[in-house]
Amino acid sequence: MHVLCFGAGAIGSLVGARLSLGGVDVTLLGRRAHVAAIRTSGLVLETPRGRLTAKQVDSITSLDDLRSPPDLVLLTVKAYDTREALQALRPVLQGGSSIMSLQNGIGNEDLIAIAAGPERTLAGSITINAGQPRPGVVRQNTEAGGLGLARVDRRLGPADLVALFRGAGIRTEPYPDYRAMKWSKLLLNIFTNATSAILDLSPADIVGDPSLYGLEREAFREARRVMGALGLRPVALPGYPVPWLAALVAVPPWAARPVLLRVIRRARGEGGRPSLWHDVRRGRSQTEVDVLNGAVVREGARLGIATPVNAVLTEAVEGIAAGRLDPTEFRGRPQALLALLDKRRK
Repeated sequence: MHVLCFGAGAIGSLVGARLSLGGVDVTLLGRRAHVAAIRTSGLVLETPRGRLTAKQVDSITSLDDLRSPPDLVLLTVKAYDTREALQALRPVLQGGSSIMSLQNGIGNEDLIAIAAGPERTLAGSITINAGQPRPGVVRQNTEAGGLGLARVDRRLGPADLVALFRGAGIRTEPYPDYRAMKWSKLLLNIFTNATSAILDLSPADIVGDPSLYGLEREAFREARRVMGALGLRPVALPGYPVPWLAALVAVPPWAARPVLLRVIRRARGEGGRPSLWHDVRRGRSQTEVDVLNGAVVREGARLGIATPVNAVLTEAVEGIAAGRLDPTEFRGRPQALLALLDKRRK
């Protein structure tokens, strides 16, 4: 099987390296500096157990350089780049390739299914923490986590692809309903993510503040109500017992916060920051908040469910990223964010 990783950032490079080291024919499409480093020295994978080098992986900067049609495309670009990526991939998809989204958020699979057909569309939820410290190198930060996998067309099973990823040493679990899997990942993604980006605080700082934890708790419960209206229940993802998290958030805050603080500090350290924080701090004008908290707002509106907390978080992140809001007015000032929420509720 030939696998094309389209958008070889941290996740695409991590999965591509694992597959290549497992004997799979892999091509990475990435930025010029990353590709140049891979062509010179191979793709270096740093793990908690040591350092590996995938020397057989191919790397390109343009689909024009693709040496053979892929059987499977792994789409790992940011969600706001999905439409552009699918346009670029049209010739590949016309050749019959299947495509799997390894992206955050809700809605990517819908766009892919339109472009490739539901029978060739797969959903993936990756729960491995990875980073890209420099070109040619990908770092797997923890051993926990893995890959959740589901087909959009539920009449087809993912058994062949489960075996592919397991054979590469990636803990992989199949799911019958891709929506339950993706919404369960969304619950993980939204917890403290937008608030961290807005206030420039760590997840531990947020959970440690009773008022901010109350905000996070309500945002999470809004998402759970939307999931319930969609007929979905949280499912456990590789390394992450999402139903347990949902149950913990439901208990009184005085009991939940100390447990969550221990979990966060173990997973991220005292000062670790989530994805939206990195997007905002890097000055990106677009973030993935629209497919995370924004997805909760859109589905809530369609279903008649109020989602004021997720709406405020979405608007604030988008406003800061687009330059409509001054980030200094919110940095380290929880009261500024809480005031926005109070205004929304009036």
